[in-house]
Amino acid sequence: MNESILTTLHNEHKHAEDLINQIEKCTDIVQKKEKYLQLKDALLPHIESEKRTLCAHLIKDIHSKEAINVAESAGDRYKEIKNLFSRLDNILIESDEWDSTFRKLNFTIRKHVNEDEAAIFEEAKMDFSQDKLIELGREFAKIQKKLNH
Repeated sequence: MNESILTTLHNEHKHAEDLINQIEKCTDIVQKKEKYLQLKDALLPHIESEKRTLCAHLIKDIHSKEAINVAESAGDRYKEIKNLFSRLDNILIESDEWDSTFRKLNFTIRKHVNEDEAAIFEEAKMDFSQDKLIELGREFAKIQKKLNH
């Protein structure tokens, strides 16, 4: 793979947003559950791989206060997303509580995407060469593949 990590992340963000929109429109509980599980199966490896690659390298390689703050802020959002998935897994999908918790997850994911594509992407573009971004893309794909198996 010779794709920048930023391109990969952007494409995965679009896929997650598409799944969220499908879940929001879903009236069939079985389909809703299926789409939710697809979202969870896509996002959990995504955020873990992003944390281990882009965020880790921003902290380890760059040493600027801004890079560290951006990466640590992303880490806080990752924890929040994982916690919301965990809560959703323990609530009946037919309930109003599930819907309200899903709205929180949706908001948090969209916030993650917006902050990623503004703050983290900009920081990465300033701090890393295109070759390094492609190298991080390969590293991201390798970690994600391992997490999916």
